Amino acid sequence: MPKTAVRQRHYLRWIATAALTVAASVGTTLPVAAADTPICPQVGAFCGFYSPTHRIDCEVNTGGRTGPDSVYCKTLEPAQSASMDDRGTVTTCSGQSCVGDAAEGIPTLAYGQTVSLGPFVCLSERTGMTCTAAHGRGFVISTAGIKSVG
Repeated sequence: MPKTAVRQRHYLRWIATAALTVAASVGTTLPVAAADTPICPQVGAFCGFYSPTHRIDCEVNTGGRTGPDSVYCKTLEPAQSASMDDRGTVTTCSGQSCVGDAAEGIPTLAYGQTVSLGPFVCLSERTGMTCTAAHGRGFVISTAGIKSVG
């Protein structure tokens, strides 16, 4: 990831943390992360999206909706998946037993766009989908495979 993008992510996190601190002192609730798109509107809501080719689909689970906070992405060809907890610990799996159907009606995350929800950020790129947790640890998934980052 380019240094300017990393700096921008750190800056946005700093702004979000500062806003939350101020909000807590005056009793106001603010969102915990900024995003390029409104695909993931709030913590605790379902957030699913496709890559532009629809070869990759992901979901971000926060707020205890379906268990611990996590990110799950998969490709059908080849059949593989990656999941990550909020600390950036990645678990990979390959084979048909590792993948399921994407949720119906989920939107497409355009190339160059990010989704941020809770501690997670996913970036759609032509080379694959990069998802990271708060400390920059995570994974890149593409039809070429899965790689750890951070």
